[in-house]
Amino acid sequence: MKKDKIFKILENVFVVFLVFIIFYLSIIWADFSKIYNVKEIKINGVNYFDKNVIEDKNIDFLGQNILSINLVSLKNDIKDFDHIVDCKISREFPSSVSISVVERVPIAMINTDELIILDSEGICLPVEHCDIPLPILSNYRKNPELYPKGKKTNSTNVMKSIEVITYTKQNFEELYKNISEFYFNENNEYEIILKNGRTKIVLGSNNFFKKINNLSAFTTSIEKENKLTDFSYVDLRYEEQVVVREL
Repeated sequence: MKKDKIFKILENVFVVFLVFIIFYLSIIWADFSKIYNVKEIKINGVNYFDKNVIEDKNIDFLGQNILSINLVSLKNDIKDFDHIVDCKISREFPSSVSISVVERVPIAMINTDELIILDSEGICLPVEHCDIPLPILSNYRKNPELYPKGKKTNSTNVMKSIEVITYTKQNFEELYKNISEFYFNENNEYEIILKNGRTKIVLGSNNFFKKINNLSAFTTSIEKENKLTDFSYVDLRYEEQVVVREL
């Protein structure tokens, strides 16, 4: 009885050892035959920034065995980019690596000593990775310390402007698409200059969201006869009023 038990244990050990050997040999064979060598890197979620900056991080993995890639290290490298919020990486056997990224959403651009992009949270991002048209913030302080790379702007006025522009994009997208400049004037009031270069919208210094909603309602009410670009001047500083001057 005792011999049978010992034999059973030895038999189980042999089976486990055999399975291990087969698995090990299959890996060696796969490596030898290049079946699991990475042939493709798929990148998803890139909508605003240059995909090449991510591809350049991964070029060294092409041709390597898919099982030898350190996904944690690769994920950390990609998340080091200021414009990437998060990413998810997975192996797709036999020979692909899938990378899904979550980008920051660029909202506007400001010209300090250099061009800087700001996202919807006021984070300062590198302009060299993004070539989409964005509203320009004009006449704001240009001190470099106000715009730390990869961090939130330290300018209260710029942050307030970003909040208004973000709200406009979410609630009045047609206006957002037509903004050329978001201007901070000498009276500490905010103005919007449209892309036609002839239409100025004066927001004033408070109640911005309400004023954007009023402007949206006004635009809807006149859409059969006029467009915002038919006016040279739109003043929203007065309570429940839209004062306009035609071109």
